[in-house]
Amino acid sequence: MKTNIISVCLTLAATALIAQPITYGTEANLITSDIEYVPVTRSEPIYSTITKNIPHEVCQDQQVAIQQQSGNSLIGGIVGGIIGGVLGHQVGGGSGKVAATIGGAAVGTMVGQGANRDSRTSYQTVRRCVIQYETQSENVLTGYINYAKYHDQDIAKMSDEPLKEIKVTNFFSF
Repeated sequence: MKTNIISVCLTLAATALIAQPITYGTEANLITSDIEYVPVTRSEPIYSTITKNIPHEVCQDQQVAIQQQSGNSLIGGIVGGIIGGVLGHQVGGGSGKVAATIGGAAVGTMVGQGANRDSRTSYQTVRRCVIQYETQSENVLTGYINYAKYHDQDIAKMSDEPLKEIKVTNFFSF
C-alpha cells in the first residue's frame, strides 16, 4: 500500500515536470528547461560481427593389425616331451640316463609348444572419431543510429529500433 502511494506521487510529479518548463535556482540565477521533439530524417542500422565456433565430428576408418595364434600348444608340448625324453634316454648312461631323460623331456616339451604355435596377422577396421571446430562469422543487427536536424545542427541518437522523433531537452540560464 505504501509503495503504491509513493509510485502515484512520483508519477504525478514526473507528469507535472514534463508538462511545464523546469525552473531551478533563485531569481538572480534562474535555470529553466524546455523539451522539444525533433523529427528523424533517417535511421541507419548498426551491425556487429559475431564469431561462433561450431563443433562437428570427423570420423575415419583405420586398419589395425591383430596378432592371432592358433594351434594347440598342449598337444605339441606332450609330443615334444615324449620325443625329447626318448632322445635323452638314448644319450645318457647309468644314473645319468634318468637326468638325460628328464632334461630331454623338458627341452622337448618347450620345443613342442613353440613349434605347434602358428602366428598369423589379420587386420580389423576400426572407426576413430575426433571433434573439430569450424569458425563461422555472422553479421547481427545490434541497433540503429537515428539522425535529425535541430536548429541547423545534425544530431544523432542510438536506439534498439528506428525512431520517428528524437527528444531534445534545452536548458536556459538567465
